[in-house]
Amino acid sequence: MSVQQGLWAVNNPTGTSGILGIDKLGDAIRFFDAETLVEQKVIPHKNHHELAISPDHKHAYASEFGKFFAGNFIESGMHISVLDLARQEIIHRIPTAPFKGPHAMRFDLDGNLWVIFEETGELGLVDTQKMELVQTYEIGAENGRPPFIEITPDGRKIYVSCKLGSIIVFDTQSRKVLTQIAVPKGTEGIAISPNGDRLVAAENSRQDLLVIDTATDQIVETIALKGAVLSNPKTSRLIRLRYSPDGKYLVSTNYASGVMHIHDAENLADHVLIPIAKGPQGIAFSADGKHTLISNHDCGLFTRVDLASGKAVDCVTAGKGIEAVTYY
Repeated sequence: MSVQQGLWAVNNPTGTSGILGIDKLGDAIRFFDAETLVEQKVIPHKNHHELAISPDHKHAYASEFGKFFAGNFIESGMHISVLDLARQEIIHRIPTAPFKGPHAMRFDLDGNLWVIFEETGELGLVDTQKMELVQTYEIGAENGRPPFIEITPDGRKIYVSCKLGSIIVFDTQSRKVLTQIAVPKGTEGIAISPNGDRLVAAENSRQDLLVIDTATDQIVETIALKGAVLSNPKTSRLIRLRYSPDGKYLVSTNYASGVMHIHDAENLADHVLIPIAKGPQGIAFSADGKHTLISNHDCGLFTRVDLASGKAVDCVTAGKGIEAVTYY
């Protein structure tokens, strides 16, 4: 495995030790058995949203986003919780104040953690040895509600999606914004391909997938999703995206439509639509590459889907409303 592939695998983890989920509606962090999906432990803790698993799979980082309701932040989150995965306990909380709303996180080649602050708009860097936020960068996203980031497998670029603006491209060597990729209605979910040549982003108007060439930072293809529904653009359209560990599939979940898609990674327009349950969000992949696990945020379920056949094989009750989920 190359260094680049290793970094991609770090930021797209799987494993057999367990499943970790952030129960946003249930104000909890939940652990599950990786095979049976039986819940093992619950840590009551509110306002967390996203997850990152350390390269050695000893720790997880959970971002304390806060609470957003009716177009406003009604509670501001200003911490990242650090969990010991073996003990299934929170062992440290990294303060981020005055920077608010930490959301998506990605590791770099040095093992440090980049984080985007959705409420205040900065891109931050956490030193994972010191367990502290050591640097933040103004990237022009203070009014853009930036929810997600992706880092290229060579660690040189970070892509930032903005619900209310363009995709921002940040250079990790110069620590400056390189360019912006214009998307008038904004984007939410983004995913980088395993070899780093393509970024896929979901735009918020028609819910199309935008394929971006990372060499030129230009949109080279637009793909309409089967079953996408027209909905209020002022509310969350939230399409999440993730490539499978073997790079064979791209999975997309469509929160507004209650469906998911499995795409051929080599031809994203070739995709199957799978109705699952209300409010699908988180995407995880089993270590054997056979299944994807979807968290249905609005109805408290996990749905397990066979990737080869494109069929849902079972579902189980899982918390009240899990947003982010991962195997580790």
